[in-house]
Amino acid sequence: MSLEEWDLNVQVENPVDFLSLAHHGCDIKKYYEAQDLINYFDILNGPTYMNLVRNFWVRAQGYDRKAAQLEIDEKVLIDPSLVGKSREEMGLEPFTVTEIRSSIMCISVFISEEVIAWVFSRASEGRFVSGLDNNKISPWNDTVNKTMFKCTKKGKYCDLSMEHKLLLKIHNENLLPKGGGGDQPSLDQRVFLNFFMTKEKANVPKYIFRHMIKTLRESQTINR
Repeated sequence: MSLEEWDLNVQVENPVDFLSLAHHGCDIKKYYEAQDLINYFDILNGPTYMNLVRNFWVRAQGYDRKAAQLEIDEKVLIDPSLVGKSREEMGLEPFTVTEIRSSIMCISVFISEEVIAWVFSRASEGRFVSGLDNNKISPWNDTVNKTMFKCTKKGKYCDLSMEHKLLLKIHNENLLPKGGGGDQPSLDQRVFLNFFMTKEKANVPKYIFRHMIKTLRESQTINR
């Protein structure tokens, strides 16, 4: 990665005060209770250790099946007699799950979907939809528009109810942060938001982990 620690803009605490919002006539806590995410927001309302985040992120690498295969290829390149051997026979740990691997102060730190679920105190389960990009012929467009705008035609931000505006804001700042970008959410992201608005259980740990992987790759390729 060509990014340096001082290049990173760390998003600090974005507390969500559900009690105050309810007092002012916008009770949205129920949407996050339906997703078992209250513990997650308790964590967000705590401190952010920016130096540790920067230290972790500039050293982070995605570890997936492709990376695991590269390990095997490198071993075989060094010692051709290892062709056909198992990872264990090569002295490698078995590949189990995709992870983000890094280190902080010389301590190895691995983050996976399961780790995120454990931190949230909720299971990694529920609906997960991806790969839609901005497919204009997807039936999800009608579903999302009916939920967000009460019609099959995509509306504008000003057409959203106050509750839905707040859900979108929290979605962009607390769940799948966009880093201040002005682009519109993709269809994948709007489907994720749709699950919250309809209180259908979404696989939030999986969504957040995939978002982290995507953001990490953008950091490595385009210094974003």
